[in-house]
Amino acid sequence: MSKHTVVVCDHIHESGLEILKTTSDINYVYAADIDKIALLDVIKDADVCITRSSTDVDQKFLDAATNLKAVVRAGVGYDNVDMEGCSKQGVIAMNVPTANTLAATELTMTHMLSCMRKMPYAHAQLKDQRIWKREDWYGQELFGKKLGVIGFGNIGHRVALRAKGFEMNVVTYDPYIDSSKATDLDVTYTTNFDDILDCDIITIHTPKNEETLGMISEEEIAKMKDGVILINCARGGLYDEKALFNNLQSGKIAMAGIDVFNKEPAIDNPLLDLPNIIVTAHLGANTVESQLKIATQAAENAIEAA
Repeated sequence: MSKHTVVVCDHIHESGLEILKTTSDINYVYAADIDKIALLDVIKDADVCITRSSTDVDQKFLDAATNLKAVVRAGVGYDNVDMEGCSKQGVIAMNVPTANTLAATELTMTHMLSCMRKMPYAHAQLKDQRIWKREDWYGQELFGKKLGVIGFGNIGHRVALRAKGFEMNVVTYDPYIDSSKATDLDVTYTTNFDDILDCDIITIHTPKNEETLGMISEEEIAKMKDGVILINCARGGLYDEKALFNNLQSGKIAMAGIDVFNKEPAIDNPLLDLPNIIVTAHLGANTVESQLKIATQAAENAIEAA
């Protein structure tokens, strides 16, 4: 019986690679370290490709992979996958939607707490500047604050649960769920988006699509409380970055915790120049536990699809 070829286009945890290496009817090709132009030659015989965010499954990719049956994105969502192109060419697109749930949830809470206590700045003053000035770092408590959660899926509802542990008042907006999913957790469910805009802290947990792109813009921010805190550990572009910049600069937004950007790597993004933003380099899935689960599930999906 001929072997099926699985090409790993991006770096994944060794656990997933080991599964592919030890599966007898799989011809495993590791191509994560090669140039993306050279990759087009490697994938020409692939039955299945495993990608992450570094490889765009665009028309050029699909044209090169003439034998492709399926593409497995080792992560949540399909931001870098041309879903229409896959459909036209009969290529199945798969992902691992729950593998990084806890990692992204905990990063969201990390950003929330960091914004409230300005932790990275306090740390840098003492560690890097050797300055001991406690009076510079009066923060705020999560207790009693109203948290708005946009999107109440795998991650959003877990963020809400943890926020309830801090005794926060939680409100969620998600027109695609049954309200009982929220109310059963003692979370207020609203169909009025202005209820979210009235919160002290707002965090977003939606996919990136035509409906959600730029859903927090100048118009929405104008309705928010002065001194609001915004968190985005979901997808770049859900907050309009120009509006985010302008309102952080003016102080309308007191602090923002941002893990994702319109264009990545975001090393030249003007948001990085502001003194009231805490940033990370798209680390939502970057835990050992999460990467192991992602790689294992992606490898299993690829074998099944082959």
